[in-house]
Amino acid sequence: MAFDDEVHTRARKIDAAMLALAEDLRRFGVPKGLGAPLNRVRNAVGDVVAKLTMTQRRS
Repeated sequence: MAFDDEVHTRARKIDAAMLALAEDLRRFGVPKGLGAPLNRVRNAVGDVVAKLTMTQRRS
């Protein structure tokens, strides 16, 4: 169970960092060509956090 908590905590930190990055980019503007890849990464991180949350609730 400790490994699950560690993975979940790490995923949450990554999600928070992605949110901060998205806010900074929104504030300063996104360079051309980076919008779509950043959105894909942000969505993938969100999916991982959601799956970990559901897995943890089932345990």
